[in-house]
Amino acid sequence: MFLIVLMRLIHVVAGVAWAGGAFMLAGFVEPSARALGPDGGKFMQRLAGPGRLPVYLSLVGILTVLSGVYLYVVRSGGLRAGWITSGEGLALTIGGIAGLIAAAVGILIPGRVTGQMAQLGREIQAAGGPPSPAQAAQMQALQRQLALGGRVTALLLVIAVIAMAIAEYL
Repeated sequence: MFLIVLMRLIHVVAGVAWAGGAFMLAGFVEPSARALGPDGGKFMQRLAGPGRLPVYLSLVGILTVLSGVYLYVVRSGGLRAGWITSGEGLALTIGGIAGLIAAAVGILIPGRVTGQMAQLGREIQAAGGPPSPAQAAQMQALQRQLALGGRVTALLLVIAVIAMAIAEYL
């Protein structure tokens, strides 16, 4: 029983941190940074720099997923088909799948894109002047990819949170 309580505590606390971070980024931080233009790009580079927000969000996302998988297996009685196809089982399955996809999107896209943004930022800095039109266009394209990944992750987490909140009542 202690392990179940511990896993549930980890799942809920890490899930709140993960979903809250994703919602805040997608809903407020990214649109505000985009509205600031080049200064917003600098802010986002600093925010997403090595050892910063992406590491935190990845860590709480991984904790949420691992504890969720454990709880799912226990709750389902060892993945019993009868439970999985019940109302509660279907809701938790949908929520779990949405969470797994959110984790994949939330880890893969920012990791790749922020690395490219950092490299481009170094190139712009090394040139010693404002970015060329091609560099500015490339930075904007990368920012759009990052924003899309953030919105997709946040949407998937909304689905996961709703499914898990109502599962017990189905």
